[in-house]
Amino acid sequence: MIENNNVFISSNNRSFRKAPMAAALVLAAGVSSPVMAEVSFESDNGWKAGFNGHIPIFAVFGNYDEPTDEDSFTITTGFNPATLQTNIYAPTQNGLEVSGHFQMNANIAPGDANTEFRSRVSEIAVAGDFGKVNIGKGFGIYGVPAIGDNGSALGVGLIGGPDQVAATAGRIGNGYFYANFTPRVMYTSNNLGGLQFKVGLFSPSKVDGVTDAEYTMPRIEANVVYSGDNFSLWSSGFTQDVDSKTGTFDDYTMSGIDFGGSVSLGGLSVRGNYGITQGTGNGVFAARLDPNEEDASQWYVETTYQINRTTLGVSYGEGEDDFIAGDGDDTDLTMLFARYAATDHLTLMAEYTTLGTGNGQGEYDAIIFGSQLTF
Repeated sequence: MIENNNVFISSNNRSFRKAPMAAALVLAAGVSSPVMAEVSFESDNGWKAGFNGHIPIFAVFGNYDEPTDEDSFTITTGFNPATLQTNIYAPTQNGLEVSGHFQMNANIAPGDANTEFRSRVSEIAVAGDFGKVNIGKGFGIYGVPAIGDNGSALGVGLIGGPDQVAATAGRIGNGYFYANFTPRVMYTSNNLGGLQFKVGLFSPSKVDGVTDAEYTMPRIEANVVYSGDNFSLWSSGFTQDVDSKTGTFDDYTMSGIDFGGSVSLGGLSVRGNYGITQGTGNGVFAARLDPNEEDASQWYVETTYQINRTTLGVSYGEGEDDFIAGDGDDTDLTMLFARYAATDHLTLMAEYTTLGTGNGQGEYDAIIFGSQLTF
């Protein structure tokens, strides 16, 4: 297959070669990201192989309130773990471009970090005049355009606490719902005059610890994005049934819909997103058993300004969950951040993040310094 003779290195990019998370972060206009150039190798018989990825490292100085009430210093990966993506491309035949994609991810943890080394992507992609089909495990559809905010795309965002050692949570639950990495069959249309859509069938997410639940149908996710020269508009949705085998709880449906957009004028960019979910909370799929299908919502607004190689930004977002009595699960996250592209591939970062909660539990503020190599 891949031979050692006549091997060359190329920085030529094709859109479907980008790592799934990185691709998600640049779906909507107004997101600035470091240059990502795949290093590729080609054999005489037309097979190609390449790799790309990123290594983010952050130093976090945090001041945490109840119930911990302590100061803490830690080194972590931020919202995105260190990532190596390997891509294999078969020769084009019968108008089909067939490729395989594998992604390995590692968090930064003291001591033995084997449990934090995992694969989030393993899939086949088939592209042609009809569009593209992805088969296997990869990034989701619902909420993907919203995750393109500049603050959490290259930053830290929500921190789990003073003992945080795995990837942080960005704006999950405080601005957007997490798409996650799940086995699926997904179709992506061609660009239709600025309009592009995705639809997919996903393995259903299971509620932890609920043995009486059964999942007979796939989760359905879809989105549509319309982009122009300096703006982008999007909407996405999902639905998944959760049934009881013996009737110990009422069958119910998890669902969600969101709307968002971005606009850029010169170096100034503004983007925002608003989402509503039912039966699953404001963070991740199947977060709990919720036969009453309580509502939750997530929204954020972000403004960035780019001056040459420096990007300055501020964003604010909230999450609200009716499942919790009162306002105990309501949160708000503020992020102030700066990015400096020292080179096309090395970005230096600073961030100030503060979390507010409805009952004071888990509040904190943190000063963060970091860097990321993107290749």
